[in-house]
This record gives sequence, C-alpha cells and structure tokens, in this order.
Amino acid sequence: MKPDAPDHAQRRVTIYFVVMPAIILAPLFFGFWLWRKSSPGDDEFARLMNTGKGYYEQGEAAKAVEAFQKAVSLQPTHPDALLNLANACLLADQSDRAIQFAQQVLSVEPNSAAACYIAGCANMRLRKFEEAVKSIQQAKDLDPKVNAVSLQLGRAQMELGHYEDAAREFSEIIQFAPDYPSANFFLGQALLRLGRQEEAKQALERHQQLITGQPNPPADAATFERCVYTQMRVPFRLEQPDRRGVKVVFADVTQTAFGQASKNFHGPVGVLDINHRGANDLFVGEGDGGFRVLLNGNGTFRPHGEPMVGKPGVKYTRCLVGDVNNDRYEDVVVLSDQGLKLFKFATNGVASDVTQFARLNDAPAIDGALADLDFTGKLDLLLVTPGARSIRVLRNLGGNGGSPYFKDITQTSGVPASLTGVSQVVVDDWNNDDVPDLFVARGTQSSLLLTKLRGGGLTDTNSPTDWPSGKIIATGDLNNDLRTDAVIAAADTLTCLFGGLTNRFEIPLGNFRLNGLLLVDYDNDGWLDICAYGGGLRVWRNLGGNAGFQEMTKRLGLDELVKGTVESIVAADFDNDCDTDLLLSVAGQGLQLLRNDGGNANRQLKLQLIGNRSNASGIGVRIEVTAAHWRTLRTVQSLPIEFGVGKHTQLDSINVHWFDMMLPVTDAKVDPCAPLAILELQFDKTGSCPYLYAWDGQRFRFVTDILSASPAGLRLTDNRFIDADNDEFVWVGDESLFQPRDGNYVLQVTEELREVLYLDAAELVVVDHPTGTEVHTTGKLLPGKPFPPHEIITLHDRHPLKQAVRSDGLDVTTALHEADGKWVLPVQLRIPQLRGLAEPWNVTLDFGALPVDRPLVLALTGWLRYGGGMANVAASHNPDLPAPFPTLEVETEKNGWQPLNVVVGAPAGNTKTILVDLTGKLPSGSRRLRLSTAFEIHWDRAALFERLEGADTRIARLVPDLADLHWRGFSENENLPSSFPITPNYEKVCRNARWRITPMGWCTRYGDARQLVERRDDALVLMNGGDELTLEFAGDHLPPRRDGFVRDFFLYSSGWDKDADFHCEKGWLVEPIPWHAMDDQLYGEQQRPVSVGDWWIKKYNTRWVGPLTLKR
Repeated sequence: MKPDAPDHAQRRVTIYFVVMPAIILAPLFFGFWLWRKSSPGDDEFARLMNTGKGYYEQGEAAKAVEAFQKAVSLQPTHPDALLNLANACLLADQSDRAIQFAQQVLSVEPNSAAACYIAGCANMRLRKFEEAVKSIQQAKDLDPKVNAVSLQLGRAQMELGHYEDAAREFSEIIQFAPDYPSANFFLGQALLRLGRQEEAKQALERHQQLITGQPNPPADAATFERCVYTQMRVPFRLEQPDRRGVKVVFADVTQTAFGQASKNFHGPVGVLDINHRGANDLFVGEGDGGFRVLLNGNGTFRPHGEPMVGKPGVKYTRCLVGDVNNDRYEDVVVLSDQGLKLFKFATNGVASDVTQFARLNDAPAIDGALADLDFTGKLDLLLVTPGARSIRVLRNLGGNGGSPYFKDITQTSGVPASLTGVSQVVVDDWNNDDVPDLFVARGTQSSLLLTKLRGGGLTDTNSPTDWPSGKIIATGDLNNDLRTDAVIAAADTLTCLFGGLTNRFEIPLGNFRLNGLLLVDYDNDGWLDICAYGGGLRVWRNLGGNAGFQEMTKRLGLDELVKGTVESIVAADFDNDCDTDLLLSVAGQGLQLLRNDGGNANRQLKLQLIGNRSNASGIGVRIEVTAAHWRTLRTVQSLPIEFGVGKHTQLDSINVHWFDMMLPVTDAKVDPCAPLAILELQFDKTGSCPYLYAWDGQRFRFVTDILSASPAGLRLTDNRFIDADNDEFVWVGDESLFQPRDGNYVLQVTEELREVLYLDAAELVVVDHPTGTEVHTTGKLLPGKPFPPHEIITLHDRHPLKQAVRSDGLDVTTALHEADGKWVLPVQLRIPQLRGLAEPWNVTLDFGALPVDRPLVLALTGWLRYGGGMANVAASHNPDLPAPFPTLEVETEKNGWQPLNVVVGAPAGNTKTILVDLTGKLPSGSRRLRLSTAFEIHWDRAALFERLEGADTRIARLVPDLADLHWRGFSENENLPSSFPITPNYEKVCRNARWRITPMGWCTRYGDARQLVERRDDALVLMNGGDELTLEFAGDHLPPRRDGFVRDFFLYSSGWDKDADFHCEKGWLVEPIPWHAMDDQLYGEQQRPVSVGDWWIKKYNTRWVGPLTLKR
C-alpha cells in the first residue's frame, strides 16, 4: 500500500458521510418545496374531489354531495367542483340545489354545456318544462352531438305540447343513432299525438325490436339523463401564486426623482402620457392651490410648461384623469370641497382651464369618478358633494372633440334623492353584464350598489342587504374568477366580498388610521394585492383569493420608509423597469416616490387602449387576460393600464370588453416595458339590419341589407324612438345577377348581428319593363311619419350629368356618372363616437337647363353608415349639431339658391337607390341642384330621369315555395377600403360572434316557416344572431318575359329589426313582439292586443336563445 492510501480512504469516508445524507434528504427537501409551492388545501381539495367521485359512481348520492360540498368550501369558484356538486345533487334528487350550483358554474363559465344540461334536467324533474327547454336548448346549441341532450330536449318539448319539435329532436337522434331505443319510443309517442299513426307504429315496433332480449330495467330520470355531462370532472387547477413570492423591497428615490422641489409638490396626483411617449408623466399640486405637469425621464421628473392656477387656500383632494372630449389627449379634473378645476390638454402638454366653459364653476366635491354612464362614448362626471354628501350626476355634452361642457341630470339618473352620507363612489360592473354599476360607500351606513339598467338609469333595487358599512371601497377581481370583487373598509376591518359568492374574508386593521385603499399587483404575480394608506402604508399580499392575504408591510420595508399621514397614492411603473412603483402624497412633506425593487422578476403587461366607439381613454372598459391555467379580469378605472402576468411570456388571449363589442387579441407576447396598443375597431358592426344574399349562378352574392328603416325601440333621443317604416322593396338584381338554382330562385336572409329580426312577409317581386328604362322603388329612409306607400316606378329619358362638384371644390363628375363603386365621400367625418355623421357638406349637380314642366325624378344611389342608438343619443345631447338629413336646393339666374320643398330622404343602410320626385317643384329658370347633408353618406350615382307614365311595366308577386329556418353563423367581411359599405362574404363563415350579450327569449323553431312569411298578418319569424332563412321560389311560377322587355327582381319584406344596442328599448330581450298597428313611441309599454291573433306563438316560438352569446 502506498503511503498516502490512508488519506484516500479517509477522504472516501468523509465524502460518503457528506453525499449520502444529501441523497437521502434531497427528496425530503423537494417534497417540502412542493408543499410550499402548493398549499395543503390543494391536496385536501383533490382528495375530496376523488372521494366524491367514488361515492357518485357507486350511487351513494348523499355522501357524494357531502364530499363535493366540502371541496366547494375550499374553492368556492372552482367550476369542476361546482359541476360535480350539481350532478351529485341531481342524483340525490335535490333538483333546486342542482340548479343553484349549475347557475354558479355558468356565472364563471357561461359556455358550459354541462351546466346548462344539468340545470335543464333538474327543471325536468321539477316539472318546470319551459325552464328546462331554455337550458337544454343552450346545451344543444353549444354542442349538438350529444344524443342525450336532444332526447331530454324532445321530452321537455313533448310535455309542453310541442309535438312537432319533439318529433324533430327524436328523429335527429335516430338519423345518427338508429339503434337508440328511447329515441324510437318517444318518437312513436310524439307521432301518435300528431295523428301520424302509421309512422308512430313503425317507431314503436322498432323500439320493441331493439329491447327484445336485452336487459330492460325500469327507466327513471337518471336513465335518460346519463351522458358525458353527468360524468365526474377531473379538477382544473387555477394557477395559484407562489406562496413565497418573489422578493420585493421598496426604496425611497424621492430626492433623485424630484430634487429639492419634492416638498413643494403635493397631491392629488394624476398620471398622464404627454404626447403618447409611453412614459408616465405627472399632474401634481404645487404650492398653494396651484398645479404643475412633470415630465418623466426614466424616473426623473422635471417641470413642463407654465404653472396652472387653482384657487389659493383650497385643499384639492382628488385627481381624475381621462379624455373628456375624445381628442386623444387625457384631461384632468381636480376636486375640492370648495369647487373643482377642469384642465383640457392638447399637444405637448399644453393645458387650458376650461372649468367655466364646462359649466363646472359651482361643483364642489369630496370624491368623484369619470364614467360613460349613458353609453354615448363620452365621459360623464359623478361627484360626491360636501355637506349632505349626496351624489351629483353631470352629463358630458361636449365630448365630440371640442370643449367639454356638462349638464346636471341627477334627477333623471336613478340616484335616489334621499341618498346622503356618501363618502366615496366607485364605478365597476358587479353583475357581469358589461354595464357599469355604481358602488357607494356611506361611512356608518351599509354600503350600497346602484345597478345600471340597460337602456335605463341606476337603481338600488338589487343592492345587497348584507354588505357591511364602511367609508372606503375598492373593486377588482381578487380571486381571478373573472368577476368583480369588492373590499369595504370600516374603522377597524377590511372586508373582502367575492362577486357571485357568499364567503368573505376579513383583515383586521387595529388602530390603523385609514384614508384610502388601492388594489395593486405590486409583485406582478397576476393577483391583486391590497394597499391601505393613511397613518402610514400597509400592504397585504394576495395568496390566491380564497387562501386569503398576508401582510407584507415590514418585508417590503414600508414600515420604515413611510412616516406621516399619507393623503393619496398612485401606482405606476415610473422608472420603466416593468414593476409598479408607489407615489405618495404625505401631509406636510410633499411627494414621496417609492421605487419597486424586485417585482420585475415577474412579467408586467402594459396596455394602451384607443377607444373609438367607447370613450377614447377606455375608462370603464373591462379586460380579460388568460395564459394557460391563469386568468384575471381588470376594469380600467384609472391610467395607466399595467398589471402583472406572473412568469408568462406569452398570453393566450386578451379580451377587451369595449362598450359595443368584445374583441380578442390572441397569442400576445409580453414585451417587457413596451405598451401594447389595442385599437377599438371603428367600423365593425354589431347591429344594423339583416343581410340579403341571392344566387347568381355561381355563388350567393351579397345584395344589401333589409328593413333598415324599420327599427323597433331604437332611440333617436333619450325620450324618443325612431319611427319604423316596416314595408320595403329592395332591388335583388336583373337576370344576369339572379339566376335559378335547380329550377328555383333562391334568396338567403341572414341575421348576423346582435339583434332580432321580426319578419312578417317575404315575396319575390318580378318586374318586366321596356328595354331602355329603369325601375326603382320609392322607399327610402325618412326623418319620420307619415310614410307614403311604397311602389315601383319606371323611369326613362335620362338627362346626362354635365358636372358635379363637392363643397370643397373637388370635381366628382366621373364618380357620380354611374353606379360603379367610385364613391363620393363626405369632406370631414365626425369623431367615431358620432359614427354616421359628418361635417355639413354638399354636392352641386349640373344637368344643364332643367325642363321644369317635365316629370323629373332625381335618382341617387349610395349608402349610409348607421351610427345606431349610441350615436343618435350622443348627437341629441349636442344642440350645436345640424340636422343630418339631406336637403335639396335649386339655383335660378334670378334668385340664386333656394330650398326646394321636397323630402330627399337617405339610403337606408347599405347600397340602395332613392328617388326624389321633382315634378312641379322646380321654379322657372332652374339651372343647378345642390344636395346637402350632415350624414356620412357615400354617393355612387346621381342621375336625372323622367317618370314614364302609363308604362307597360308588369309586376308579378310570388310567395315562397320554401322557407326554411336554420342555424348558419356569421360571415366574415370582405377586406375593402372604408369608403365601401360592409360587404359580408357568404362563403366564409364563423360560428361565433364577437359580442357577449344576445337578445334573450323564445324564437322561431328551426324548420319550415313558410306559413309565417307568406302574408302580412302579424305572424312573424323571429330570427336571432346566426340564424338563416332560405327562401325558394319555383322558377316555373314566373310569368314568361315578353320580347322587348327586361326583367328585374325585388324582394318585398315586411317586419322590424331590433338591435341589442344599449339605447334600444328592451334590446336585451326578444320580447315585446311588435305588430303593425303599434305606436312606435310606446314600444315596450303598449300591450300587444289579443285581436292580432297569436296562434302562431305557441306553435312556432319554441326555441330559447340567450342571454349570453354562446361559443359553439
């Protein structure tokens, strides 16, 4: 042995005793780490879910219910736990509770077909068959391939006496599964009740064949219910925050950020982005009652521009930031108990005091909020008054790019006149209906919720009765279940209320003196934390919503950094390092900036919303973000928009709930520190009118929209509806554009928007007229009643257009010569919130000397961009806007320009030709015509004809030989310039809509609807979003065309269309159903008379739709 061998042996022994314990202990340390990563509650939750599953599959319903109840108590919003509990309750014959838990699932996951099905089955057991149909129909709409769903739907329809609907469901099952015994049996029963004896006999015989020789246990409710939706679910794990979290400490960088001036600057503070640089600049108080803008250079601030003057001696307490006039620059409102100040900002941070012009001189307030309460795309102002501490609601009448000004509408807002003692107001959506509600803190009185009604005001009817009292309230999604939660602060306790749930979480405050609350994700882990300020600053980290909150004040270093009374606080990434810093206003000490060190170990998402239909700042817009098993919801209550996303570098989706639609951004990368700009699509439609397609020999060609001039309950102003002209002819085409398919002329009427079509009649009108003539309808969009009868007239002897000049001097003669898609556009459009309106403009038309003694008719082809109720109401708030409808003037050598006494009207929606009868209207010596409007009309042709009296034009009207209603979906639009009308492509279909709310109610069942459209009789086809009605007219029913004549086709339709626009009366409901003798101004109040005859409603209206848009 070598001399050093003992040393080697000794070293091996040492290594052995060091390494082996490490190997043995490593799994223990790893297990401990896993335990730290996932709470023991997660393990218990999984155990209870597996236990309940075992009991359920053994048929021990009571024990399964008990296990799942315990699992739900651990994770009250877990959809799989709630769904399993609902199924267990159904098995235990606790139908009411099954419905309760299924509804809780739907509040979290509105597209859960299983929850819809369970609720429907429970209602079946309770013999509430109408409710059962509503739920099961939605389950089938979500996934039509589950046979048990169709079976249960058919059974429910049978119980309601809808035997044809029931037979259709059972037949559909047999088509795909002919050996389904129950489907054959129930089909036989339905056919017997329909009197179809022979068919019933065959179905029952087939049922008998299928069960012969097979085990045939007694059938109970569970036998028919059993399917994929009644199977137990493996738990989905919502990604929870790391229990330890990333290490974050705050550092005081006040001196670096502000220098010696920090003590002269004070709150209240607002965050701006001057010139849209992507920087968080500041609006701060300065000295005695003054204000200053501070430009941000990576966390170092310098004064910008001149100081702004407030009122000396006044203590301003709150700063609200938002673009109040939609000019793309954020404005500032500062509040005090002696009055407020409104500063309007422009390029380069230039600010002007517009308080007096805005009529806000007498508006003292201790708190307030900016919110678009009336859905007009303008930010209104909510104020809490000093003294009585009541709420004032000030409507913004000037948010159209100019200077804003406000009008007090408190009395008509829905705010109770007796409401006093208010300490704070917050605007957020509590009931998840995409409509902003008002949270009211009232000190020693219970906190109040004023719910905003669609198309109406605020109401306290649904205010929870068990909310605690408190002087401060904050809202946000605390448990990441995509619902708004609330934190209410009383004198010594913070109470967390979770939306849609009954459980609460309380945080004791002790003797902490509280001035305010802020919900902020300081560590970027994707969960909102709680920040309380007043006698210092305290922070509680969110451990996962249901797991509670842990105070982190000391670990963050805030107990030592913050000394004194914190009066206000703002949170933003001021040094552009991708985590959230805190800027405090401390009484007597000025501003204090606390830099976040460590939060950027997680990722931060920054968004810049650019509103077009919604307010330009996106205030009040809700944002859903998902990534793998993590999700969250944020409502934009202040700027900037920054929130943590944990470790995620790629997001599955960002769903922005704009006020008019929901638009997703998919597969978005989290770009460190760079804001992601999201533009609200300006001209994408959610509502207008149904679409018409015609077979042209090759494909279904988009023709135009129909019934555009016949809206039901659509507001023109706050208290007036648009009068509906519910009869219409639209030109389909000539024989080259409309050709038979398999011997039939085929039209498709589709409902592809967020609306309901009430179609009373549909006829194909065949017009044969002499070669060299044109035929047109006299129908058009008019300002109101009376509506003259619609007719089709023949025109000839066209007078050539010599010159056409737009009001800005542009020669548009060539563009207006023929209808060829060369559009003449308005000179200047209004802001997007006033979509469909333009600055007044005109076109001068020169046809040469006008033969005033001839029956002249001006034919104008074009299209009108509809603004909808939102633009209508917004425009009605501004008395300075001119009337938009076109007018016509004539020029004479003697008197110059004179108005003509004619009603020009406008094209109703998509491209159409309107006629202006000039017979007997023109004075002697008439030379040129001037067509003026303030609408956004795109003109394509201006032609002058003479009416052909006594023309041998022949008109034939055909009712459909087939009218089949079915589901189709939503067309993609052609990618055309904005000067073109929206043009859907029939061949490109999407199954899902881009809006969340669908009008709710009973619609026409799918199948044959010919009886409803063959005459104008108030028996209506009710079509909802995604539905299609195929109309076929037998070619051999058309009369032969004579020599020397050409043939054109028109569709005659009669009915109404109702949009789900916020400003449409009952827009979220299918009912009330209109009728022809209805008073348009009383829609929603006037009862449909019995004399109308509603035999058809029970027979046909058996398909339930809504209230939420389903993802199919």
